Amino acid sequence: MDTLGCVADAQIDDACLLVAFASMDGDMVDQHFGSAQAFYLYAISSDAANLLASQSFGVEKKDGNEDKLKPKLAWLAGADIVYCGSIGGSATRQLLALGVHPLKVKGGPDVKELIEELQLQLNGDKEAWLEKLLQRKSRASDEDRFAAMDDEGWDG
Repeated sequence: MDTLGCVADAQIDDACLLVAFASMDGDMVDQHFGSAQAFYLYAISSDAANLLASQSFGVEKKDGNEDKLKPKLAWLAGADIVYCGSIGGSATRQLLALGVHPLKVKGGPDVKELIEELQLQLNGDKEAWLEKLLQRKSRASDEDRFAAMDDEGWDG
């Protein structure tokens, strides 16, 4: 497992989603976003899931202090999805502005079960939010590819 400056530093296949889980130990989603002590980052495709990195943060109070969000948001930049036990409106808006889709899950679900549920959707009928995310990711990938061709002087 690597140490990443931020999620965007992860080198992954375009077919993978970068998914972070707010978790104390990496086994279950048991943390509020703003006071999360750690995030575990996976590269998830329709048939594989690989733990890429984890990032620890200090113990934070659930006090509405927005400054504690900054290091978490900075590290999560580049993620596709973040699962958390709960999340406030401001953090939700800031994640969405970064292109990260926050998902609130109740009852401390097991990370492996959430990965399996996501893979089932990737292999079959996708919920609307996931379909939109995949379309956005595909468009961004196409734009990157065309920009690279343009930089190389590709002229068809």
